[in-house]
Amino acid sequence: MNSKPHLFVTGATGFLGVELCRLYAEQGRVLHALARAGADRGPLEGLPIRWHAGDLVDGAGVDRALAAAREQAGSAGLDVIHSGALISYATRDRELQERINITGTQHMLRAAARERVRRFLHVSSVVAIGPSPDGRELDERSPYTGAGIDCDYMRTKYEAEQLALAASSSLDVVIANPGAVFGPSHRKSNTVRFLREVAEGRAPAVAPPGSVAVVGVHDTALGLLLALERGRRGERYLLVERCLPTLELFRLLCRSLGAAGPRFAVPKAVWPALVLGARALDALRPLQLTPPQALVMLGHRLEFNSRKAREELGWKPAPFESVLSATIDTLRSRGLLPAP
Repeated sequence: MNSKPHLFVTGATGFLGVELCRLYAEQGRVLHALARAGADRGPLEGLPIRWHAGDLVDGAGVDRALAAAREQAGSAGLDVIHSGALISYATRDRELQERINITGTQHMLRAAARERVRRFLHVSSVVAIGPSPDGRELDERSPYTGAGIDCDYMRTKYEAEQLALAASSSLDVVIANPGAVFGPSHRKSNTVRFLREVAEGRAPAVAPPGSVAVVGVHDTALGLLLALERGRRGERYLLVERCLPTLELFRLLCRSLGAAGPRFAVPKAVWPALVLGARALDALRPLQLTPPQALVMLGHRLEFNSRKAREELGWKPAPFESVLSATIDTLRSRGLLPAP
């Protein structure tokens, strides 16, 4: 009988959750997953997962699912990785993000405390720290800088992280903060759509003035497992391979796809006027690829270091160039990007 702790995952059918479940299944551990009735489980087909029906916004459903997993785990114990969240910059998703990201985290923490889980890993984000005001690198000790910035995703992830930190006084909670996660998605995401437009010769002529913290999906999943196993209670760990000016990131994406990249970045002083224009358009017809809140974030500098995760957890992410190359090759093999 497997005496290792069972693992209960939220967000298992999402981009990061799929990779996380695959890695954990390879270790031979017993894996439980929370999923809504209509969730696409296709990418996880064939994995030995014990599925539990439930929705993060339904507290009673979360209680039942976690209680069932805890009972099945028995003396082996149960760990939780709470990666379920709504990542959206669409104006219309404000209320839904509050319900999923904040209230959903409350439900999970309450159920985990009741079931006396062994360890609770909360998957946050670097945006829960906020952008760098002066371009210097931020780390796990940096105070929140996002107050006053109109971004519901940043605000709700920050508030959810505060709930997790507060719960660490009575529950063994560890927090991981990934950057922008790149990798081959099984679905037609906005990132895949952007890469396809670049590959078809429709790359943007200019870039936003901010910077982005990047990391590969496989390395992020590895970082989560390391944080679960080695992280210190009540601590957070930034999972970032590097931070790139958006102009440099766009040029790298274009070079990798054999396309011409943007020539310059929009001056920071001009960017707010473009955001204001996007808000006016969004009010008339919601923007899909670049909603106003996404543009707000693209104008800020997200600068972080991951020394703590590398030193304490032994995390060694692959260079972003290799992540990008592998991503493009995989998307091409799936027919989501045109051949070179």
